[in-house]
Order: sequence, then structure tokens, then C-alpha cells
Amino acid sequence: MKKEEDIHKMEKPPHLHIGFHKNELMLKTFLMMCIIALASVIIMGIGALIHILVAIGTVLIIHNAIYSYQVWKGKEPTYESPASPMVAGMIVGLAMPIAGPYEVTAGVSLLTILVFKYGQGRYFKRKYLNPAAASKVLLLLLLSLKTLDEGLIFHTHHLDLNLMTAEGLQGSMWIFSGETLPIIGTELSPAQSLFLWQTHGWIGGASSLVVLVVGGVSAYWLRYKWRIIVSTLVTMTVLAAGTGFYLGGDPILRIAFHVFTGSVIFLMFFMATEPQSTPMPERSQYIFGIALAILTFVLQLLNVLGGSVIALVILNMATPYLDRIGIKTPYGHRESEGGA
Repeated sequence: MKKEEDIHKMEKPPHLHIGFHKNELMLKTFLMMCIIALASVIIMGIGALIHILVAIGTVLIIHNAIYSYQVWKGKEPTYESPASPMVAGMIVGLAMPIAGPYEVTAGVSLLTILVFKYGQGRYFKRKYLNPAAASKVLLLLLLSLKTLDEGLIFHTHHLDLNLMTAEGLQGSMWIFSGETLPIIGTELSPAQSLFLWQTHGWIGGASSLVVLVVGGVSAYWLRYKWRIIVSTLVTMTVLAAGTGFYLGGDPILRIAFHVFTGSVIFLMFFMATEPQSTPMPERSQYIFGIALAILTFVLQLLNVLGGSVIALVILNMATPYLDRIGIKTPYGHRESEGGA
């Protein structure tokens, strides 16, 4: 009886709170992201497909090698199914800029599976950092030290942008100008392009509309942390609209740029809701989402276009402290008698 009471005092790992077996959750998440991947390939072309295949292929090669080694040594495999590694690979592929070199995608995938999934899980017993985000930040920062052109965080044409004025924002929209919807043949404005049809930026954000629909369905169906999604989306929209009205210009364009850039909209649904590296308490999820939006917005204004991943990694490190707001018993531990 005493043993049973002690078990009830233990906090379940984060993924068990959502009502799905982990492999089931991963497989369904992978299938939902396949819809986004298909849309991205249609919009961005064969290059997007190559990035995705390179990312998933790299991850699966490393996973199978480690799995075979663990079985050969008679150890229990870390991942019985390739479902979780496949999701990690898909996220990497969709989180890469279409203009990025394929070898960078392979490098980010290698770090994701080897260091931040297997390594982090083995040595820390919990993924404190989102594997794809941490891998991308680490590798791209290292590349940025070598040359700006290859860095892809402080890219040369990003540094030329001026988002602190209405004229500067309007002048920066050449990146999203000239897009035309196929079949219909309608030329899109930059704001329309940001929402419907982007051929620049993150592969996973090629169509913000598709991400909104698929992400919304996924959040409802797969029990994603919707409070993080809603608080991030609302805060980003308020910041963008407020800045637009304060600085002048077109507030709709400001909202479209800051909220529906691929690095923001895709990360919001499929990276910022990762079960273990983001907070569990409801209040903490709102705090996390608001902070993610504010930090991302500031990094955008500083021309770190893709700074959302840096913001996410920074806030991942704050997650254990945010968990303490509502969770007093650590995962896998139990309180001693008397609550001491």
C-alpha cells in the first residue's frame, strides 16, 4: 500500500500528460508535417525536397547505426521505433532556409540526432533543449564566425534591412515581391505572399496558411501545448500591429512580415510545443509564449531573421524554472514524507 502511494507522488514524464503513446504521437506528427512538406515542395521546388530527404536520411542513418550497436551489445535500445528520429529529421528539413547549402542541413541533422537527442537524453535524462533548434543555432553560429555569407543567421542581405522605419520595412519587401499564384496567374503583394506563397526563407513556412490549418488541426488532435501557440501568436500580432501604428506605414504588412515569416509560424506550432523542452504548467506556458514572441520580435528588428530559434533555445533553458511555478515534484522523483 505504501509503495502504491509513493508511485502516485511521482510526476509522469511530459509526453504522458497528453494521452498518446509516444510512438503514436510521433507517427501522427510526422504524417501531419508531411502535408506541410508536400506544400513546401510544390511552392519551393525540388530543392525543398532535397533538403527534407537529406535531413531525414541523415537522422535515420545515425539512428539505425546506434540502434544496431545497442542491440549488438545487448543493451535496451534508446528508441525502439524510428518514429521520433524521423520527426526530428523532418523538423530539421522544414526548419532550413531554402537557400541554405545541403551540407549545412546534413550537419544540423547530425547534431540533432547524435548530440541533442541521443546525447542529451542519455546524460541528462531529459531534453532540456529542442534538438533541432539547438543544433541549428550551434552550427550556424559556428559558420557565422567563418563567413557571413555561409552563416545564414547574420546573412549579408539581412544586414542591409532596416525594419525600424516604415520606409525601411517597405523597402525590405523586395524579398517577397513578384510572387505569382500558378494556374490563377494572380501576382501577389508582399503581404499576400507572406501568407500564401513564399519562395524565400524556411521551407516549412512556404505557405503560412497551410501551416496554420495543419498546425491548428495537429494542436487539437495531438494535444499540443495550445497555450504556447495562442500566447505567441497573439503577442506577436499585438507587437507587430503596435509597431506598425507607431512607426507608420502599412500595419497589415508589418503583421504579415513579423508573424507569418516561415521561421515564426512553423516554429510556433511544431518546435515551441515540444513536450520535454517547454513548460508543463498552464501559467508557465502563457509566460513562455509571451516571452518567445517578445524575444523573437526584438531579434527580428535587429535583422536576425530566423532569430526565433535563438529565442526558443534561450527559453528552453528557462523551462525548468518555469516548471516550478506549477510543478513541485520533479519528473521521475517523489516528495519525501511531510513534503520536505
